[in-house]
Amino acid sequence: MTPEERKSLTHGEFWIPEAEREVYREALGTLNRAGVRYVVSGLYAINVYTGVYRQTKDLDLLMEPELVVDAARALKDAGFRVELEEPYWLAKAFKGAHIDLIFGMANGIGFIDSSWYAHSRSAVLAATPVRVAPPEELIWHRLFIGERHRFDMADVVHLILHMGARLDWDRLLERVGDDWRLLVSQLQFFDYVYPDHRDRIPEAVRDRLRERDAAEPAARRAVPPVCRGTVLSRYSFAIDVNEWGFEDARREMVTRVRSDPIVSEIRASSVWDG
Repeated sequence: MTPEERKSLTHGEFWIPEAEREVYREALGTLNRAGVRYVVSGLYAINVYTGVYRQTKDLDLLMEPELVVDAARALKDAGFRVELEEPYWLAKAFKGAHIDLIFGMANGIGFIDSSWYAHSRSAVLAATPVRVAPPEELIWHRLFIGERHRFDMADVVHLILHMGARLDWDRLLERVGDDWRLLVSQLQFFDYVYPDHRDRIPEAVRDRLRERDAAEPAARRAVPPVCRGTVLSRYSFAIDVNEWGFEDARREMVTRVRSDPIVSEIRASSVWDG
């Protein structure tokens, strides 16, 4: 770790109830000893970058799909029960507390890739050295969480407030790709929430997004029309696809990732309980 990274650890650990903390310590140590590459995401990662604390009932570990069976096997050998909950993005490990082994996006946008680890930051969780998901990927991931019971716009603007000057904006723009309008909406929200901190977002980034908007051709109606709202929330936009005749953009993406060969390999592994 760099001197700055060591300094950041002196602010204290993310508080976790003792029983859960011991489960997390065992799981993280097991994966470290097994050499399984992962990053910690979720509320702990948000806390590392912003200082915001919210109690959590699970631990989110993100890894490439090629590694999830190895992670599950190492945890199973350590006495955890491991289950494949959603074969295209989520497995779980249980031993009193539970740990999410996340290898894709719930909406089918894609899988966790090597960039999550390559750009991660070092930290300590449950007295164990870990790598924390990079802020750019955290922002990108949270752009797509728009359920009525969970809407992560506050996490996005808090990350921009605290990390804006240090973000790799080029990489974030590359990440959002064709979904750049979601980023625009969050930047507009940031300007509303923090009108005195607009400088956290480089003007060059705003200019590039304005150029994308100006270059986009006039919309041509698809038949049937597409609703992308389902990519953010299956439930809030269910009426669009069930009653109003819109095509479900989420269904197409999920179907595509479900058919990926790596998903078949993960599903076929004998490691899973249940």
